[in-house]
Amino acid sequence: MRKLVLMVLGLLLFAGQLLAQTRQITGRILDDTGKPVPNASVTIKGTNQGTTTNADGFFSLSVPNNTRLLISAVGLSAEEIVVGSKTEFNVSLKQEDRAMQEVVVVGYGTARKKDLTGNVASVKGSAIKDLPVQSFDQALSGRAAGVSVTMPNGVLNNPPVIRVRGINSISLSSFPLVVIDGVPTFTGNAGGTASNNPLGDINPNDIESIDVLKDAAAAAIYGSRASAGVLLITTKKGRQGRARVNYDGWVGWTKPFNLIEVL
Repeated sequence: MRKLVLMVLGLLLFAGQLLAQTRQITGRILDDTGKPVPNASVTIKGTNQGTTTNADGFFSLSVPNNTRLLISAVGLSAEEIVVGSKTEFNVSLKQEDRAMQEVVVVGYGTARKKDLTGNVASVKGSAIKDLPVQSFDQALSGRAAGVSVTMPNGVLNNPPVIRVRGINSISLSSFPLVVIDGVPTFTGNAGGTASNNPLGDINPNDIESIDVLKDAAAAAIYGSRASAGVLLITTKKGRQGRARVNYDGWVGWTKPFNLIEVL
C-alpha cells in the first residue's frame, strides 16, 4: 500500500512539472496589408503538434517553454518565431512571389513545357497581322519549321496548299485540321465553280497566336483527323482595363500587263 501511494505521488509531481513547463499562448496572423489570414498553419518546431487560425486569423495553442513556432500560409512567406516569455503574438506574413513554370495543356493532362515531347511550333498574331495577304494561312509560309505553304495559282481567293511534314496521304486530304478557339473548322470545298477559301473570313488582326502540332502526339487529342497536322488558332479576347481603339489599314493597286487597246 505504501509503495502504491508513493507511485501516485510521484506521478502527480511529474504531471505537475509537465504542466509547469507548458503554457497557453494566443496570437493573430495578418498579411502585409493588415488583413487576417485564415487557415494559417501554426506548428511547434520539431513536432507535429499545432493548430490553424480561424476566419479572423486568431489561434490558441499550448506550448512548452523555450520553443519555436513555425507559421506558414498559402501564398505567404513562412515565419519562425521564438516563444520566450510572451503569451500573445501578432505576426505579419509577407506576400511570396513565385514564378510558375510554363505549362502546356496536352490531350491526356498537363505537362511542363520543357518536358513536352510533342513537336509544337508557335507563331504570334503580331507577326502576320500587317502582311498583305488574302488570308492568314498564306502568311504562315516560312514562319514554322516543317510547314510548307504554297499557292497553286494566282486565282483570287484560292486556298493555299498547306503541308505539315510533307505529304501524308495519297487518296485522302492532306490539309491539316484547323481548330479555332477549340472548335474544329470546315476547310474543304464550299461548292460552286469559283475558288473559295473558308479560312479567308478570319481577320489576321484578330489572331492572338497560331500553334502548329506536327507529330503523332496530336492524335492523342484529335484522333485520325490530326494525321496531317493541326493548326490551333487562338483569337484575341477582351481584357480588363481601359478601352482602346486601334486602326490598321493598307491599300494597294495593280496595273494590267500588255493591255490591248480597244476602239
